[in-house]
Amino acid sequence: MNKEVKIFKIQNYDYFRCTADKCKFTCCSGWDVNIDNNTYIKWKNNKKNYILQNVIEIINDDEVEYFINKETQEKCPFLDNKGLCNIVKNDGEECLSLTCKKFPRIENVLEGRKEITLSCACPEVVENISKLKGKIKMISSDNKIMEEKSTMYKVRELLIYIIQEKKLSLDDKLILCFDILINMLSNDISKNQILKEYKSDKYISNVLRAFSEIEFNIEEAIEELNYLFLDITENYKDVEGLENSLREIYKFSESKKDKNYINKWIIYKKTFEQYNELIENCIVSKILSECTSEDFQELALSFQLIILEYLLMRYTVFLKYYTNNKNEISIEDIKEYIVVFSRVISNNSEAVLEFLEDGFGKAILDIGYIKLIMI
Repeated sequence: MNKEVKIFKIQNYDYFRCTADKCKFTCCSGWDVNIDNNTYIKWKNNKKNYILQNVIEIINDDEVEYFINKETQEKCPFLDNKGLCNIVKNDGEECLSLTCKKFPRIENVLEGRKEITLSCACPEVVENISKLKGKIKMISSDNKIMEEKSTMYKVRELLIYIIQEKKLSLDDKLILCFDILINMLSNDISKNQILKEYKSDKYISNVLRAFSEIEFNIEEAIEELNYLFLDITENYKDVEGLENSLREIYKFSESKKDKNYINKWIIYKKTFEQYNELIENCIVSKILSECTSEDFQELALSFQLIILEYLLMRYTVFLKYYTNNKNEISIEDIKEYIVVFSRVISNNSEAVLEFLEDGFGKAILDIGYIKLIMI
């Protein structure tokens, strides 16, 4: 007898409605769009030549993958001048690949449980999260709870608990969560022991005290964060749909900064905290959709990318704040750059991890480096 699959949805799921041509982004901006095998075969069988002529195949380790034939920075060949999809117009939504059909919906099936979440790479999703009152959560279709939980679920629950419930700065919450995942990669301590330790307030205080004693030169730390911003966004600043968000700010970040830069950053960081509820809800949404692997290395990598998205979003909003001369932070800028860096990093995670491996010699960064660029 097949075991019943329990369905859990992210809290804002039923509120999502695509705004179509009213959206300032297109779904595929800055994305190398993958075509699943079943859709490719269906296109071939139905002789959809106008689609097939815009598909390329890439062979990796003897495995063939299919992609829409466009460079990352290019516009999808199927978009019309209003940003609408010609495949949908000609053949209906059922003709789309799974990637395009589902976006921004994300489905993960794990241990007899289906989790349905939404991607923060869609501006309407972020808009809906910004309207939530309280903390975002998963909702069961039948109010059932998980009787048995794997270690991955227990770890994920602990990460979410720390983000949502601990009376700490958001930076401390993130570094603490990353420290948990790094320790999970060690074979010296049992995973249950690690979970137990990080539920102790005393243990957490000791961990954070150790991190607080690390001294950094703030000027060098901001410079390092600026280099990372330039490296990560270099290939995306001219992407159609992202260029208005990145091109001018990229040029400014290349320029020499004046003496007020550090002081403004310190003031900005404190002011920025008023938007933590929105940002924490987005981070938890990402944990629920992206931290789903039983492999703890993959889990650590996924969470690391969430941290990088947050830090780069916060820094980019600072660059806007610095250049607008109003000493005001716009929540619209925050929402915009949550979307932008979800696209740049989450939607291109393999490329970002490859960049980190090339630049740092390994994909999982030293926790000291993460702490440095948190400045």
